[in-house]
Amino acid sequence: MFNPQLLERFRGKKILVIGDFMLDEYIEGKVERISPEAPVPVVEAREIKVRPGGAANVVANLLSLGANPIPLGVVGEDKAGERLKELLKELGAPTETLIVEPSRPTTRKTRIIASSQQLLRVDWECKEEVPQKVKEKILSFLKENYGEFDAVVISDYGKGVITGELFGITGEIKRRTPVFLDPKEKNFRVYSEITTMTPNVKETFQAVGIKPESDREAEIAGRKLIERFKLDFAVITRSEKGMSVITPQETKHIPTRAKQVYDVTGAGDTVISAFALAFVSGADPFTAAEVANLAAGIVVGKVGTATVSLKELKEALKSAL
Repeated sequence: MFNPQLLERFRGKKILVIGDFMLDEYIEGKVERISPEAPVPVVEAREIKVRPGGAANVVANLLSLGANPIPLGVVGEDKAGERLKELLKELGAPTETLIVEPSRPTTRKTRIIASSQQLLRVDWECKEEVPQKVKEKILSFLKENYGEFDAVVISDYGKGVITGELFGITGEIKRRTPVFLDPKEKNFRVYSEITTMTPNVKETFQAVGIKPESDREAEIAGRKLIERFKLDFAVITRSEKGMSVITPQETKHIPTRAKQVYDVTGAGDTVISAFALAFVSGADPFTAAEVANLAAGIVVGKVGTATVSLKELKEALKSAL
Protein backbone atom coordinates (compact mmCIF):
# COMPACT_ATOMS: atom_id res chain seq x y z
CA MET A 1 0.00 0.00 0.00
CA PHE A 2 1.11 3.59 -0.56
CA ASN A 3 2.41 6.25 1.80
CA PRO A 4 -0.35 8.59 3.13
CA GLN A 5 1.94 11.55 2.40
CA LEU A 6 1.18 11.04 -1.29
CA LEU A 7 -2.42 12.17 -0.78
CA GLU A 8 -1.31 15.49 0.70
CA ARG A 9 0.45 16.32 -2.56
CA PHE A 10 -2.90 16.24 -4.41
CA ARG A 11 -3.78 19.68 -3.11
CA GLY A 12 -3.53 22.47 -5.65
CA LYS A 13 -2.66 20.32 -8.64
CA LYS A 14 -3.97 22.03 -11.78
CA ILE A 15 -5.70 19.60 -14.14
CA LEU A 16 -7.27 20.39 -17.51
CA VAL A 17 -10.35 18.21 -18.13
CA ILE A 18 -11.45 17.92 -21.77
CA GLY A 19 -14.53 15.94 -22.67
CA ASP A 20 -18.27 15.46 -22.77
CA PHE A 21 -19.91 17.48 -20.01
CA MET A 22 -23.31 16.21 -18.88
CA LEU A 23 -26.08 16.78 -16.39
CA ASP A 24 -27.14 13.67 -14.47
CA GLU A 25 -30.74 13.89 -13.27
CA TYR A 26 -32.38 11.49 -10.80
CA ILE A 27 -36.14 11.24 -10.30
CA GLU A 28 -36.60 9.31 -7.06
CA GLY A 29 -39.79 7.82 -5.70
CA LYS A 30 -41.55 4.61 -4.77
CA VAL A 31 -43.53 1.94 -6.61
CA GLU A 32 -46.75 0.54 -5.16
CA ARG A 33 -48.78 -0.35 -8.24
CA ILE A 34 -48.67 -1.26 -11.92
CA SER A 35 -50.04 1.14 -14.52
CA PRO A 36 -53.50 0.27 -15.90
CA GLU A 37 -52.34 1.67 -19.26
CA ALA A 38 -49.42 -0.74 -19.76
CA PRO A 39 -47.61 -3.46 -17.78
CA VAL A 40 -45.13 -1.02 -16.24
CA PRO A 41 -44.61 0.22 -12.67
CA VAL A 42 -45.97 3.60 -11.62
CA VAL A 43 -43.32 5.63 -9.81
CA GLU A 44 -44.71 8.11 -7.32
CA ALA A 45 -42.04 10.80 -7.68
CA ARG A 46 -40.82 12.33 -4.44
CA GLU A 47 -37.63 14.16 -5.34
CA ILE A 48 -35.49 15.29 -8.27
CA LYS A 49 -31.72 15.50 -7.86
CA VAL A 50 -29.15 16.79 -10.33
CA ARG A 51 -25.41 16.13 -10.32
CA PRO A 52 -22.48 16.81 -12.64
CA GLY A 53 -22.04 13.89 -15.04
CA GLY A 54 -19.50 12.65 -17.58
CA ALA A 55 -16.47 14.93 -17.75
CA ALA A 56 -18.19 17.19 -15.20
CA ASN A 57 -18.06 14.30 -12.72
CA VAL A 58 -14.31 14.04 -13.35
CA VAL A 59 -14.09 17.74 -12.42
CA ALA A 60 -16.19 17.07 -9.30
CA ASN A 61 -13.93 14.17 -8.27
CA LEU A 62 -10.77 16.21 -8.77
CA LEU A 63 -12.19 19.04 -6.67
CA SER A 64 -13.20 16.59 -3.95
CA LEU A 65 -9.63 15.26 -3.91
CA GLY A 66 -8.13 18.72 -3.47
CA ALA A 67 -7.12 19.59 -7.03
CA ASN A 68 -7.89 22.66 -9.16
CA PRO A 69 -9.52 21.37 -12.35
CA ILE A 70 -10.36 23.51 -15.38
CA PRO A 71 -13.25 22.20 -17.55
CA LEU A 72 -12.94 22.44 -21.33
CA GLY A 73 -15.97 21.26 -23.29
CA VAL A 74 -19.40 22.16 -24.62
CA VAL A 75 -22.86 22.84 -23.22
CA GLY A 76 -26.01 23.84 -25.00
CA GLU A 77 -27.78 27.17 -24.77
CA ASP A 78 -30.45 25.70 -22.52
CA LYS A 79 -31.60 25.27 -18.92
CA ALA A 80 -29.61 22.06 -18.50
CA GLY A 81 -26.43 23.85 -19.52
CA GLU A 82 -27.08 26.68 -17.11
CA ARG A 83 -27.84 24.25 -14.29
CA LEU A 84 -24.65 22.29 -14.99
CA LYS A 85 -22.57 25.44 -14.86
CA GLU A 86 -24.27 26.42 -11.60
CA LEU A 87 -23.41 23.03 -10.08
CA LEU A 88 -19.77 23.33 -11.10
CA LYS A 89 -19.55 26.87 -9.73
CA GLU A 90 -21.06 25.68 -6.43
CA LEU A 91 -18.33 23.05 -6.21
CA GLY A 92 -15.65 25.65 -6.88
CA ALA A 93 -14.83 25.10 -10.54
CA PRO A 94 -14.55 27.93 -13.09
CA THR A 95 -16.89 27.65 -16.07
CA GLU A 96 -15.58 30.34 -18.41
CA THR A 97 -13.84 27.71 -20.54
CA LEU A 98 -17.08 25.82 -21.24
CA ILE A 99 -18.20 26.69 -24.77
CA VAL A 100 -21.91 27.40 -25.28
CA GLU A 101 -23.08 25.94 -28.60
CA PRO A 102 -26.70 26.82 -29.53
CA SER A 103 -26.95 24.10 -32.19
CA ARG A 104 -26.60 21.29 -29.60
CA PRO A 105 -28.46 20.38 -26.42
CA THR A 106 -26.60 19.89 -23.19
CA THR A 107 -26.27 16.13 -22.71
CA ARG A 108 -28.71 15.13 -19.97
CA LYS A 109 -29.29 11.66 -18.56
CA THR A 110 -32.53 11.27 -16.62
CA ARG A 111 -32.71 8.21 -14.38
CA ILE A 112 -35.90 7.05 -12.67
CA ILE A 113 -35.13 5.40 -9.32
CA ALA A 114 -37.36 3.50 -6.91
CA SER A 115 -36.01 1.92 -3.70
CA SER A 116 -32.44 2.51 -4.89
CA GLN A 117 -33.19 0.54 -8.07
CA GLN A 118 -32.87 2.19 -11.47
CA LEU A 119 -35.98 1.45 -13.52
CA LEU A 120 -35.34 3.54 -16.62
CA ARG A 121 -32.91 6.02 -18.14
CA VAL A 122 -33.78 8.69 -20.71
CA ASP A 123 -30.94 10.39 -22.62
CA TRP A 124 -31.17 13.85 -24.17
CA GLU A 125 -28.13 14.29 -26.37
CA CYS A 126 -26.40 14.86 -29.68
CA LYS A 127 -23.70 12.36 -30.69
CA GLU A 128 -22.47 14.16 -33.80
CA GLU A 129 -19.06 15.80 -33.77
CA VAL A 130 -19.09 19.37 -32.55
CA PRO A 131 -18.93 22.07 -35.24
CA GLN A 132 -15.52 22.96 -36.67
CA LYS A 133 -15.48 26.34 -34.93
CA VAL A 134 -15.89 24.56 -31.58
CA LYS A 135 -13.09 22.07 -32.38
CA GLU A 136 -10.82 24.99 -33.21
CA LYS A 137 -11.59 26.75 -29.92
CA ILE A 138 -10.81 23.61 -27.93
CA LEU A 139 -7.58 22.88 -29.80
CA SER A 140 -6.48 26.52 -29.62
CA PHE A 141 -6.97 26.66 -25.85
CA LEU A 142 -5.12 23.36 -25.41
CA LYS A 143 -2.15 24.35 -27.58
CA GLU A 144 -1.76 27.72 -25.89
CA ASN A 145 -2.23 26.61 -22.28
CA TYR A 146 -1.27 22.96 -21.73
CA GLY A 147 2.09 23.93 -20.23
CA GLU A 148 0.28 25.59 -17.31
CA PHE A 149 -1.25 22.30 -16.17
CA ASP A 150 0.10 19.36 -14.19
CA ALA A 151 -1.97 16.98 -16.32
CA VAL A 152 -4.56 16.77 -19.09
CA VAL A 153 -7.45 14.36 -18.56
CA ILE A 154 -9.58 13.42 -21.58
CA SER A 155 -13.01 12.12 -20.58
CA ASP A 156 -14.63 10.64 -23.69
CA TYR A 157 -18.28 9.64 -23.52
CA GLY A 158 -18.73 9.55 -27.29
CA LYS A 159 -20.89 12.67 -27.54
CA GLY A 160 -18.81 14.43 -30.18
CA VAL A 161 -16.34 16.62 -28.28
CA ILE A 162 -13.37 14.24 -28.53
CA THR A 163 -12.28 14.05 -32.17
CA GLY A 164 -9.28 12.86 -34.18
CA GLU A 165 -7.79 16.35 -34.45
CA LEU A 166 -7.09 16.32 -30.72
CA PHE A 167 -4.73 13.36 -31.02
CA GLY A 168 -2.70 15.12 -33.65
CA ILE A 169 -1.18 17.25 -30.86
CA THR A 170 -1.19 14.93 -27.81
CA GLY A 171 2.21 13.48 -28.72
CA GLU A 172 3.78 16.89 -28.38
CA ILE A 173 1.81 17.70 -25.22
CA LYS A 174 2.69 14.52 -23.32
CA ARG A 175 6.41 15.29 -23.55
CA ARG A 176 5.77 18.05 -21.03
CA THR A 177 2.34 17.35 -19.54
CA PRO A 178 0.98 13.81 -18.95
CA VAL A 179 -2.19 13.01 -20.91
CA PHE A 180 -4.70 10.53 -19.42
CA LEU A 181 -7.66 9.12 -21.37
CA ASP A 182 -10.88 7.45 -20.24
CA PRO A 183 -11.86 5.96 -23.63
CA LYS A 184 -15.09 5.23 -25.48
CA GLU A 185 -15.23 2.34 -27.91
CA LYS A 186 -16.51 4.38 -30.86
CA ASN A 187 -13.31 6.45 -30.91
CA PHE A 188 -10.60 3.78 -30.72
CA ARG A 189 -9.83 4.53 -34.35
CA VAL A 190 -8.56 8.04 -33.50
CA TYR A 191 -6.69 7.58 -30.20
CA SER A 192 -2.90 7.85 -30.29
CA GLU A 193 0.13 9.31 -28.53
CA ILE A 194 -1.08 9.59 -24.92
CA THR A 195 0.49 8.73 -21.58
CA THR A 196 -2.10 6.09 -20.72
CA MET A 197 -5.73 5.07 -21.07
CA THR A 198 -8.02 3.24 -18.63
CA PRO A 199 -10.33 0.91 -20.62
CA ASN A 200 -12.55 -1.62 -18.87
CA VAL A 201 -12.83 -5.28 -19.90
CA LYS A 202 -15.38 -4.66 -22.65
CA GLU A 203 -13.50 -1.67 -24.05
CA THR A 204 -10.20 -3.56 -24.01
CA PHE A 205 -11.76 -6.39 -26.01
CA GLN A 206 -13.15 -3.92 -28.54
CA ALA A 207 -9.78 -2.18 -28.83
CA VAL A 208 -7.42 -5.15 -29.28
CA GLY A 209 -9.62 -8.25 -29.57
CA ILE A 210 -8.54 -9.78 -26.24
CA LYS A 211 -10.89 -10.09 -23.28
CA PRO A 212 -8.68 -9.62 -20.21
CA GLU A 213 -10.37 -12.11 -17.90
CA SER A 214 -7.18 -13.80 -16.67
CA ASP A 215 -4.03 -12.00 -15.51
CA ARG A 216 -2.14 -13.40 -18.47
CA GLU A 217 -4.76 -12.16 -20.94
CA ALA A 218 -4.67 -8.74 -19.27
CA GLU A 219 -0.91 -8.56 -19.72
CA ILE A 220 -1.09 -9.53 -23.40
CA ALA A 221 -3.94 -7.07 -24.00
CA GLY A 222 -2.06 -4.31 -22.19
CA ARG A 223 1.00 -4.74 -24.37
CA LYS A 224 -1.18 -4.58 -27.47
CA LEU A 225 -2.78 -1.37 -26.17
CA ILE A 226 0.66 0.16 -25.66
CA GLU A 227 1.72 -0.77 -29.18
CA ARG A 228 -1.47 0.19 -30.99
CA PHE A 229 -2.12 3.51 -29.27
CA LYS A 230 1.50 4.51 -28.55
CA LEU A 231 1.02 4.60 -24.78
CA ASP A 232 3.72 4.93 -22.15
CA PHE A 233 1.83 2.25 -20.19
CA ALA A 234 -1.68 0.75 -20.03
CA VAL A 235 -4.21 0.55 -17.18
CA ILE A 236 -7.07 -1.97 -17.51
CA THR A 237 -9.95 -1.86 -15.04
CA ARG A 238 -11.34 -5.37 -14.47
CA SER A 239 -14.37 -4.91 -12.17
CA GLU A 240 -14.28 -7.42 -9.29
CA LYS A 241 -10.76 -8.51 -10.31
CA GLY A 242 -9.33 -5.06 -9.70
CA MET A 243 -6.90 -3.35 -12.05
CA SER A 244 -3.95 -4.39 -14.19
CA VAL A 245 -1.09 -2.00 -14.94
CA ILE A 246 1.15 -2.93 -17.84
CA THR A 247 4.39 -1.13 -18.67
CA PRO A 248 6.88 -2.18 -21.36
CA GLN A 249 9.03 -3.75 -18.63
CA GLU A 250 6.63 -4.94 -15.92
CA THR A 251 3.02 -5.90 -15.10
CA LYS A 252 1.15 -5.75 -11.79
CA HIS A 253 -2.38 -6.89 -10.94
CA ILE A 254 -4.05 -5.00 -8.11
CA PRO A 255 -7.03 -6.66 -6.36
CA THR A 256 -10.25 -4.74 -5.89
CA ARG A 257 -10.87 -2.85 -2.66
CA ALA A 258 -14.66 -2.67 -2.98
CA LYS A 259 -16.46 -4.07 0.08
CA GLN A 260 -19.97 -3.71 -1.33
CA VAL A 261 -21.10 -2.58 -4.77
CA TYR A 262 -24.28 -0.53 -5.02
CA ASP A 263 -23.75 1.41 -8.23
CA VAL A 264 -20.88 1.57 -10.74
CA THR A 265 -22.17 4.80 -12.33
CA GLY A 266 -19.24 7.20 -12.69
CA ALA A 267 -16.66 4.79 -11.24
CA GLY A 268 -14.46 5.33 -14.29
CA ASP A 269 -14.50 9.07 -13.60
CA THR A 270 -13.17 8.41 -10.11
CA VAL A 271 -10.48 6.05 -11.41
CA ILE A 272 -9.08 8.46 -13.99
CA SER A 273 -9.20 11.37 -11.51
CA ALA A 274 -7.43 9.56 -8.67
CA PHE A 275 -4.90 7.91 -10.98
CA ALA A 276 -3.94 11.15 -12.72
CA LEU A 277 -3.61 13.02 -9.43
CA ALA A 278 -1.47 10.32 -7.84
CA PHE A 279 0.78 10.09 -10.89
CA VAL A 280 1.45 13.82 -11.14
CA SER A 281 1.99 13.90 -7.36
CA GLY A 282 5.02 11.64 -7.77
CA ALA A 283 3.61 8.10 -7.77
CA ASP A 284 4.75 5.46 -10.25
CA PRO A 285 2.00 3.83 -12.38
CA PHE A 286 1.57 0.90 -9.98
CA THR A 287 1.20 3.09 -6.91
CA ALA A 288 -1.15 5.43 -8.79
CA ALA A 289 -3.29 2.40 -9.63
CA GLU A 290 -3.43 1.44 -5.94
CA VAL A 291 -4.75 4.91 -5.14
CA ALA A 292 -7.30 4.75 -7.98
CA ASN A 293 -8.36 1.25 -6.96
CA LEU A 294 -8.95 2.35 -3.38
CA ALA A 295 -10.97 5.37 -4.56
CA ALA A 296 -13.08 3.21 -6.89
CA GLY A 297 -13.81 0.83 -4.03
CA ILE A 298 -15.32 3.72 -2.10
CA VAL A 299 -17.39 5.25 -4.91
CA VAL A 300 -19.11 2.01 -6.01
CA GLY A 301 -20.53 1.79 -2.49
CA LYS A 302 -22.57 4.94 -3.18
CA VAL A 303 -25.78 5.24 -5.18
CA GLY A 304 -25.72 7.32 -8.37
CA THR A 305 -23.02 9.55 -9.80
CA ALA A 306 -20.72 10.21 -6.87
CA THR A 307 -17.30 11.47 -5.83
CA VAL A 308 -14.62 10.45 -3.33
CA SER A 309 -13.21 12.98 -0.91
CA LEU A 310 -9.64 13.23 0.28
CA LYS A 311 -10.89 12.51 3.81
CA GLU A 312 -12.63 9.30 2.69
CA LEU A 313 -9.52 8.17 0.84
CA LYS A 314 -7.34 8.77 3.92
CA GLU A 315 -9.76 6.83 6.14
CA ALA A 316 -9.90 3.93 3.67
CA LEU A 317 -6.12 3.86 3.55
CA LYS A 318 -5.90 3.66 7.35
CA SER A 319 -8.27 0.68 7.31
CA ALA A 320 -6.25 -1.01 4.58
CA LEU A 321 -2.86 -0.63 6.29
